[in-house]
Amino acid sequence: MGVSQMYYPYLRGKQFELIALREMITNGTLTASIVPIIEPVKASSTLKTVLQLFGRESHSLAVIQNPQATPYTPFANDEEVDELKQEPFFIPAVIGTSQEAVDTLGKYNSPNSMVVLPKTVHPELEWESQPLNNALKVIAPDNRSFLRRSHGSRVVVLDDAFTKRPRNVDYANNEDEFFSETHMYYSEDGYIGFSDYSVIGSEYIDSGYAPRAVAIHIVYFRADGQLRIRHFVSTTNDDITNVAGKFAEALEAFMQWYQSPEFNRDQNDSTALVEFKRMYDQQQYSGLGVVKKLSIEHHLEIMGRYLNERADS
Repeated sequence: MGVSQMYYPYLRGKQFELIALREMITNGTLTASIVPIIEPVKASSTLKTVLQLFGRESHSLAVIQNPQATPYTPFANDEEVDELKQEPFFIPAVIGTSQEAVDTLGKYNSPNSMVVLPKTVHPELEWESQPLNNALKVIAPDNRSFLRRSHGSRVVVLDDAFTKRPRNVDYANNEDEFFSETHMYYSEDGYIGFSDYSVIGSEYIDSGYAPRAVAIHIVYFRADGQLRIRHFVSTTNDDITNVAGKFAEALEAFMQWYQSPEFNRDQNDSTALVEFKRMYDQQQYSGLGVVKKLSIEHHLEIMGRYLNERADS
C-alpha cells in the first residue's frame, strides 16, 4: 500500500451540492481519499442529513464555521448538530479572514482543524499561534506569501480549475479544455493534498435564472493522467424557452462522446454518467440542479478511483 492520496473538493452548501454528497456517501461511491469541504449557505435539513450520514460512516468532512459567500445563520439550539461537530469525523474549518477567526478553532475537541486561505483573503495572521500551527492549511497558489510562510507545515493547494465563461453558449467555443494536473504533482510540490471548486468554480452565484443555453460539464482523464473537461452545449440558444429541449440537445452531444471509441470507460465511467445515459434513454429532464449534481458526483467518483489506484501502485 502506498502513501495515502487526499483530495479536498470545496463545495458551497447549496441544495444540489449537498445532495451530491448525500447520494455518494449513501451509495458508497465517495472514497476515503476524498474529504469534502462545505462552505454552508443555509442551515438546512439537507446539511444536517449530510452531517449525520458522514458521522454514521465515520467519513471525514470539513465544514466552514465562518461562511463568507452569503450571510449565514447557523443552526440554533440544535443539540444533535452540536454533538456531531465534536465527533472525530468532523473537521472544524474557518476562512482565515482574521486571527480572531482562526482562534475560534480552539473551542473544538477535534485533533484536526483547517484554515482556508483563498485567493481573495490576505489578512495579517500570527503564524506562530497554536490554532494556526495546528491546522491543516488550504491555500490558493495566488497567496504566495502564505505558501512561503507555511513551508514545512501541512498544506493543501487550492486551485480554481474551472474556467467560468460569461454565458453558457461560450463553452461551445472551448468544448474540450485543460482542467488540472495538480493531482499528478501536488506531492512533488510539497503539498499533502489538493483542493478545487470541482466543476462549479470559485465564484458564488446565489440566484438561478433561465439560461439561453444549457451546458453539461464533464471532466475526464486523458491517457497520460491529465484531467480535462468537456462542455456539451445546446444548439437552439436564441431565447430562454424550452429548457428541457435545450438539455436534450446537450445530452445528445454528451451521448455521442460517451458511446464513442474515444471514451475510456475504465478511466472515466461513473455512476453519474450511467444516470445521464438512463435520462437520455427515457427522455427525462429533472432540472438543471440535477445536471450540476451529477457532474459533481462524476468528478468526485473518478478522482477517488484515480487516487486509490495511485495509492495501491
